[in-house]
Amino acid sequence: MGQVMSAIQSPNQAAVAAAAAAAEQGENASPPINENRGRKRRHSADNEDADDENPENISNSTPLQKRIASTSQYIYSKLFLDGTGSDVTIVALGRDWHLHRVYLCQADYFASMFNGPWKESESQRVEIDIVDENITEEALSTVFGSLYSDVLKLAPTEVPGVLAGASMFRLENLLLEVCGFMLETLKSSTVCTYHEAARMYGLSDIKTRLDDWLLLNLMQSMSVEFFRNLGAELLKHLLRDVDLFVLQVETDIYTLLKQWVFVQLNPDVDCEFGKLLTLSDQYFRTMHEEDPEHRALLETEAGSKYSDVFQCLRLHHLSGDAYSCQRLEKDKIFPKSWLNNMYRKQWLMVVNSELSTDTGLAGVSNEWFFAHAMRYGRVLPQANAEYCWRWVGYTFGLDLVAAYKQRRVSIRRNTAKYPCMRSIHVHPEARHIEIRVRAIWQQEDENDHVRVYDEESGRLGFQLSNDEECTVLDVPENAVFPLFISFQVAFSGDVPDA
Repeated sequence: MGQVMSAIQSPNQAAVAAAAAAAEQGENASPPINENRGRKRRHSADNEDADDENPENISNSTPLQKRIASTSQYIYSKLFLDGTGSDVTIVALGRDWHLHRVYLCQADYFASMFNGPWKESESQRVEIDIVDENITEEALSTVFGSLYSDVLKLAPTEVPGVLAGASMFRLENLLLEVCGFMLETLKSSTVCTYHEAARMYGLSDIKTRLDDWLLLNLMQSMSVEFFRNLGAELLKHLLRDVDLFVLQVETDIYTLLKQWVFVQLNPDVDCEFGKLLTLSDQYFRTMHEEDPEHRALLETEAGSKYSDVFQCLRLHHLSGDAYSCQRLEKDKIFPKSWLNNMYRKQWLMVVNSELSTDTGLAGVSNEWFFAHAMRYGRVLPQANAEYCWRWVGYTFGLDLVAAYKQRRVSIRRNTAKYPCMRSIHVHPEARHIEIRVRAIWQQEDENDHVRVYDEESGRLGFQLSNDEECTVLDVPENAVFPLFISFQVAFSGDVPDA
């Protein structure tokens, strides 16, 4: 994976020049003075002379500005790489670094060590025990080198090690630089590694940003590599979150989980993503056929450790159409006891709804609503278009049609206006539903980092009569398209498990 260089605001040039001169004479050098390190500027070899004008537009009397080797580069080469004028040797991970106390004291760890009543304050050789496995020799070299340079050269794969080193030596400026780098290089192939690193080293703000990105993009970032890197604990966290964007319906979450667990069981699988579903279907059915007891995946030793991940599914919403039921039966992932309870629960909810013995929704808690509501999602590509859609599956005799027009999202209880291929209630009595709607979009913030924004309705209760339409959300003018519309809908009260 390629590297990106981050140019940190240059230190006081007079001090740097003095340090370089001292190094040449073998004296103790003074570190760069940098009281106000700014945000990093991106730097690459391709645009070093980007400020130069087109030669055709320059007169012969116009002076040209050319970049020469900087003092910072000289210091990095002579003092850090060559160790000129070193007054302390740091021993770590089986290697000696010939460094300078005055530079090391930019890190709180070394400032405390060299200026306190410790034996290391006078020692010319200091041994450091590195216990964090993320800190490699390469990462440690990057951390130490950052004390001698205003350019940070970093690849995404190196982020955990550099974060670990910066945390250990309490280098706040380096931590800020790496956090900015993480947000600039955020994508499906890096997000899981970054999330785990942010969790390990207490970067709560970065973890929140990564959570937001994953909750929106989980079902849009699917790939073999992504599934390989996505751990069970993180996946459970996302599936249980009330802000998860479900693209289409609950069955699509099941499809994602089936492919994910296949990759977890076969981490060396190498195929195009388009073939992954077929491979997983064949794998689980063959596993069931070859098992002497014909157990479902989650009943086997290999599969049982993933049971709590699959329990994050809202199983009774998977039985809303015949095709999904057939898939559940054929895939042989769930034990029969799970499926039987799913069918029982769904049937009782249907009967209660049909006979008007439903216990109702008005008194249910937010905790129940967010744990049991149906989850739907749709992507709207353009702002100036009009959209009208419904989702497949049984919805307890209510044909809810969603629409977007002129930055308003609405729902209609359809009985006569639009054709419907399923049975619906036409009784004039109003039906109560509970709903929450969110409009979500991605946009660059003031630091050119992608951030997730949203506008939501909160939990709403409606009494919908035949063909009644209600506006559920006004989309802000500053919302950027494509726009992601998330619905959480409860049609019926709870039915206890068997």
